Amino acid sequence: MTTVLDLTAIDPRRRDLVGGKAAGLAALIGLGERVPDGFCVTTWAHRDGEVPEREVLAAYARLGGGPVAVRSSATAEDLPDASFAGQQDTFLGVSGAEDLLKAVRACRDSLHSDRATAYREAAGIAHGDAHMAVVVQRMVDAEVAGVLFTANPLTGTRGQSVVDAAPGPGTAVVDGTTTADHYVLDDTPPTGHGCLTPARLAELRETGERLRDALGAEQDIEWAYDRDGTLWLLQARPITTLFPLPAPSTHPGTRLYVEFGHVQGMLRPATPMGMATLKNILAGMLAAFGLTAPVVDIGGRLYGDLTDAMRDPAMRRRLVGLMAVDFGPRAQAVVEHMLDDPRFAPLSATRRRGAAALAAGPRAAAGILGALARPAAARTRVFDELERLRREPVTDPPTTAELLDLVAEDSSRVDPIVWPVVSGLVASAALTPLLKGIATDEEIATVLSGMPHNVTLQMDLALWEVARAAAPHRDLLIDTPPHELAAAHLAGGLPDLGLDAFLDRYGVRSAAEVDVGVPRWSEDPAPVFAALAGYLRVTDPGQAPDRRFHRAAARAEAMLAELSERARRARPVRGRIAAFFLRRARELAGLREA
Repeated sequence: MTTVLDLTAIDPRRRDLVGGKAAGLAALIGLGERVPDGFCVTTWAHRDGEVPEREVLAAYARLGGGPVAVRSSATAEDLPDASFAGQQDTFLGVSGAEDLLKAVRACRDSLHSDRATAYREAAGIAHGDAHMAVVVQRMVDAEVAGVLFTANPLTGTRGQSVVDAAPGPGTAVVDGTTTADHYVLDDTPPTGHGCLTPARLAELRETGERLRDALGAEQDIEWAYDRDGTLWLLQARPITTLFPLPAPSTHPGTRLYVEFGHVQGMLRPATPMGMATLKNILAGMLAAFGLTAPVVDIGGRLYGDLTDAMRDPAMRRRLVGLMAVDFGPRAQAVVEHMLDDPRFAPLSATRRRGAAALAAGPRAAAGILGALARPAAARTRVFDELERLRREPVTDPPTTAELLDLVAEDSSRVDPIVWPVVSGLVASAALTPLLKGIATDEEIATVLSGMPHNVTLQMDLALWEVARAAAPHRDLLIDTPPHELAAAHLAGGLPDLGLDAFLDRYGVRSAAEVDVGVPRWSEDPAPVFAALAGYLRVTDPGQAPDRRFHRAAARAEAMLAELSERARRARPVRGRIAAFFLRRARELAGLREA
């Protein structure tokens, strides 16, 4: 049973024995880096309860006595996804046997401090899985000290290193009690100011890059320069706050990724089933536009790799317009700006690949033009197909793999719905350029409000009718938390509120519903009860959802007529085209919610 180990004798893999900080220091020593001499009071000693005083003082004597740093080294510390930075105690400049033993005990006790306990709970780490070791190292008489991040922790930029430094031992930099000198380093020669010279900044950057490459991850490094100008490394741990990089591409050069999930209200990472199905659906829809844009999982979120489309002479300008359809003017402006970036210059080889991708173009054109020509027929096809899918019997597959196959197969059957929906998006996106100088953004937005043929608006109005019928139970629905109402409803413990028919129709829906792996309202109706409570708080008849919808629809129709007339007067030919797209936007854009 080992209770005290010299740092040079530690196996970096024995985090269970020496904790995260000591394991990290042992790894630095193994790489040949300059680390202050010291020893570790292991977790075995912590499990035995008492501090092994004789062994600790013998190790302290081998260091030659004098001032030392006493630092916590918990087993749940300096993990790739949880740093525990500042959560447990450190004592600097400790001298003498009595003060050393007191500091070791205080470090061990800090494992159970309120802040460390709360951090473990937030990180999902069981308290029983955490044990404490203690590192004791010779103090560095620091002229200047601080922290080095091998990637910019604020922007996530991997090509930058960030240094914060201050004169003295560096504790004020780590705990944030002083205004440190701040440096952002990139490939340009560093400019010295404050407490660090250009030579020391260059040395720090080089050291960080060396450690990052050797340890296989971006690093958060504590360091100090002593009075002789020697650089000492006091700690290195992975940076835990960086958003993950995409998997390495098989193609060389810089890649351009656009996140898709937020467009559909996916504010959290996708579930595994949602990720699997959405990859297939989005890849198919992008291919229909002639885009070869692989859909990839980065940090549990959906990204499209638009690099090949950006480098395709036939697609790059078209891509700018497509961004406006769903991503809005900011994303459109960014992509347009990137057209001038030499890293995304058009390639002739990409043109041949793009021509193959555009093979789906005629089908897309036929679907969109057909819907624009006959919007009523297009709407009928959409809702007939939805009803057919709704009524089609589904047999529960016996295995998860077969369920995934079924969902993937069904996701390929949405083609009859896609083109009428896309035609509405195209008509809406066409309004801003067609009405430039004629209508404001607010006027165009008015035309697109109170939209007919919108299943979500129809659902909201249906829930309003449920709320009106449930008025006798108003106090129950307002005063009871939604999750309690949901549990009572599923258990059959609520009075008849008329909610069953609503859930029969709309229970397949949910927030972020495009992710098929999230719970549906039929499984967890708490959000429905929250919405009901909100409706029941409406006391002004003029604010009733049905009246607000009808007012918005009336304003939209009036604005449509006004803009159509205004556009014809300003530009007769273009004005007639604008009037056509204004009307088609009203007739088709609501299908998006299908």
